[in-house]
Amino acid sequence: MTSTERLPHLPTTDTSLCHGRILHACHQLPFETTYMGPGKLWTFSPRRGHSAMHAGIRSLKDQWQTLLFGAVGQIHVFSQVNEESKQLWTDQDVLQLEQQLEQEHRCIPLLLDNESAAGHYDGYCKTMLWPLFNYIIWNDATDGRLERQQWDAYCRVNQAYADALVENYKDGDMIWIHDYHLLMAPLMIRTKLPKARIGLFVHASFPSSEIFRCLPKRQEILKGMVAANLIGFQTYANARHFISSCTRVLGYESTPDGVNCNGHHCYVGTFPIGIDTDSVDAQRSSASVAPKIKSIAEMYTGKKILVGRDKLDLVKEVLQKLAAFEKFLMDYPEWRNKVVLIQLTDSTTTELTKLERKVSEAVAHINGTYGSLEFTPVHHYHHHIHRDEYYALLSVADAAVLTAVRDGMNTTSLEYVMCQQENHGPLILSEMAGTAGSMGSALLVNPWDYAGVAKAINDALVMSEEDKRARHGHLLKHVKTHTTSFWAHSFIKQLIHTAYLSEQSSLTPFLDSYHFTERYNQANKRLLCLDYDGTLTPICKSPAAATPPVDMLRALEAISNDPKNQVWVISGRDGDTLDHWLGHIDGLGLCAEHGCFIKYPHTMKWINLTEHSDMTWKHDVLQIFNYYTERTTGSFIEHKRCAITWHYRLADPDYGAFQAKECQNHLEGAILSKMPVEVLVGKKNIEVRPFSINKGEVVSRLLAKLHQESGVDFCVSCGDDRTDEDMFKAMNKTEVVPKQDIFTIRVGSEGKTTQAQWHLPTVQDVIHFLESMTVV
Repeated sequence: MTSTERLPHLPTTDTSLCHGRILHACHQLPFETTYMGPGKLWTFSPRRGHSAMHAGIRSLKDQWQTLLFGAVGQIHVFSQVNEESKQLWTDQDVLQLEQQLEQEHRCIPLLLDNESAAGHYDGYCKTMLWPLFNYIIWNDATDGRLERQQWDAYCRVNQAYADALVENYKDGDMIWIHDYHLLMAPLMIRTKLPKARIGLFVHASFPSSEIFRCLPKRQEILKGMVAANLIGFQTYANARHFISSCTRVLGYESTPDGVNCNGHHCYVGTFPIGIDTDSVDAQRSSASVAPKIKSIAEMYTGKKILVGRDKLDLVKEVLQKLAAFEKFLMDYPEWRNKVVLIQLTDSTTTELTKLERKVSEAVAHINGTYGSLEFTPVHHYHHHIHRDEYYALLSVADAAVLTAVRDGMNTTSLEYVMCQQENHGPLILSEMAGTAGSMGSALLVNPWDYAGVAKAINDALVMSEEDKRARHGHLLKHVKTHTTSFWAHSFIKQLIHTAYLSEQSSLTPFLDSYHFTERYNQANKRLLCLDYDGTLTPICKSPAAATPPVDMLRALEAISNDPKNQVWVISGRDGDTLDHWLGHIDGLGLCAEHGCFIKYPHTMKWINLTEHSDMTWKHDVLQIFNYYTERTTGSFIEHKRCAITWHYRLADPDYGAFQAKECQNHLEGAILSKMPVEVLVGKKNIEVRPFSINKGEVVSRLLAKLHQESGVDFCVSCGDDRTDEDMFKAMNKTEVVPKQDIFTIRVGSEGKTTQAQWHLPTVQDVIHFLESMTVV
C-alpha cells in the first residue's frame, strides 16, 4: 500500500504550490574531499554508498532548484603537500571549500568537530539507533554515561544541521531530511520556522513499538520526527510500526494516514526507493563489462553460478545464507560439483572481525566437506570489487540469493533484475527485505528456514525458461517504473500536497490576539467559560495526575480578581476534585460533572441541578461498564454523583478503542432507548449522564443570569473535546452579546470540525492566552 492510495490526489495544475527550492539534508556529502594545499582549489571524488538516494536527489534538479546540506567527513590531504601545511588549513581555505561546493555541486558543507562527528555517527547512530531499528537489542549493561555523551553529540549535530538549514531557508522552500541520522532536526527546524514544509524520509527499517520502546530517548526521538509535515518509509509495515509507536509511547491520536500531535497533523506514507535504471543499463552494457562477463563464464564453465552481495553485519546474516547453501548441497546431492556460490561482502566497520572469522570458518567448512582440488563450491570475496566486475557477475549469474534477516531496502535485487534482461535468472529474496513487498515474482524465502532456502535454490536452478521469462518480466516492469526519480518526485509531490492540506484545511483560524485584545479592552462585563482537562492542564493517563500548573493558577486567579470578569471552570470532574484544585480562588465559579453541579463565585455551596432527576439508570449502566472493565486490562470506572465514566486511557490503545466502540454500541442499544440519559464519548473515555444536562445548558443559564443582573457585552468559551461543543453552540447563538464580542476557542488541531470560531494548538497556548489578559 502506498501513501498516495490513502491521501487525496494533489491538483497538478496548481503550480503556485511548487515554487521555491528543495533543501536536502544528508549525514554526509556524496564526495570525498581532498586538500591540495594553501590557496589551491580543493578536489572532489564520488563517495561510495547511498547511490540510489543521491540519484533520486539529482533527478529533482530538472524541476526544482536544490541545495544539499551534509557533513564533509574525513578530509584527505594531497600527498605532495608539505608537512607544515598538512597540519591546519586556514579560514580562507575553508571559505574556498564552501564556495567551490556551492558553485560546482550546489552543496553546503558542515564541518563538524571530531568529537561530535564520532559521538553522532559511530556512537549514537551505530550503537543505539541502527541495532534497535534492525531488531537487535543491546546486550551490554552500562551506567549510561557513554550513552548520554553520544546522545549529546547526536543532538549537537542535529542542531548544527537545523541552524544551517534555517540560515539558508527562504519562503516557499521545502526541506527534505534523510534517514535516522537526523531524526531530531525536524523539531529543531519547526521551533524556528513554524510554517516550513518539512519532509523526513527514513531509509532504514523501523521496528515495532515493543522493540522501539526499549530506546531510553524514545519520546524525544518520536517528538523530533512528528514535527515534520510528511514522514516516508520504505514499507507499509515500517509506517505502521511508527504510527503504533507514537500511539503507544506518546499517547498521540492517530489515523491510517498519520499522527495528530498538539494541533499538528504529521502525515505518514510509504515510498519504496528504486535505482537509476538508465545509469545501471548504461554501465552493464558498457564495453568494459563484456570481457569480464566472458571471463567469469569461462572460469566457471559447466557450473551454475549463484551470486550474493551483503554487508558483513549482524543484520544481513551471511552465516545463515552459508548454512542454507550447505543444506542445499546436503539435500540435493545431484548439484554437488555443479553449483558455485560467489558471495561478496563489504564491511563498514572495523569491529566485526569476529563475525568475519566465523564466515571464513563456515566457508572453509563447506569447501572442505563438499569441495575438492578441482572444485570449490563457495568463493567469498570480502572486499570492494570494481563496478564493472560487479555488473558482470550479476549479468552472468544463474540466480541471486539475497537473504537478509532485516533490511531497509536492498537495491542489489533491483540491480540484478536490470542485469538479467538477457538470461532471466530467478531472484531468491528474503521475505523480510524491504523490496519483498513489491517484488512478488521473486522466490520469497524465510532466511531462518534453511530447508526452505535450499528448496528455493533448487527450484531456481530447475525452473523452466518460460517461467523464468514470465517472472523476470514482472520484476523488470516494476524496477523500470519505480525508479529513484519516481521515488523522489512522488515524495516531493506528496510533501507539497500534505503541506497544502495542512494550510488549507483550517476550519478554525488561529486566535487573532490583536482583535481579541481590542474587544476585551472595550468590554465592561465579561463572561469567561473554560474547560479543565485538555484546556487548562494537559491530558494525563491517570485522571488524578492532571494537577493544575502553577502558571495557570496564577493567571486564573489574576483574571478572576478583575471586577469586570466573571470566570467559570466548567468541567467533567466531580465537585470535590475541583474544590481541591481550584477552590482557593474565591472569585472563580465552578461547574462539575458537565453541568450537574454548580458553585457560584464567592460562595462555598454546591447546587445540584439534577436533584429531581431519575438516577435509577445507574445500576444498569454500571453493569455494562463492569462487563467491559473485566475484559479490558487497564480500564477503570469513575463514579460521579450524577454520572458514570468508563476510562480506557491506560489500556492497549488499539484494543481499548475497539472495546470502547463495542461498549458505546451496547449502551446505545440497551440504555438510550428506555432511559433519560445520553452517552458522551470523550478522549479515551465514555460517560453516561442525565439527558439535557450539559455544558451548553450551563452557559445559557450563566448568560441569562448575568444579562439580567448587570448585563454582559463580551464572552469567551474555551475547550478541547466534544463535550465542549455544546458550550460553543450555546454561546454562538446567544443574542445578549454582540457577535463580534463572542470568542469560542477550540484547543487542539486546527483541522478538527468544530462549532468554535478560533483555535489554540496547545494547553500552553491557552495559559499564555490567560496571562495576556492579566496585562491588558
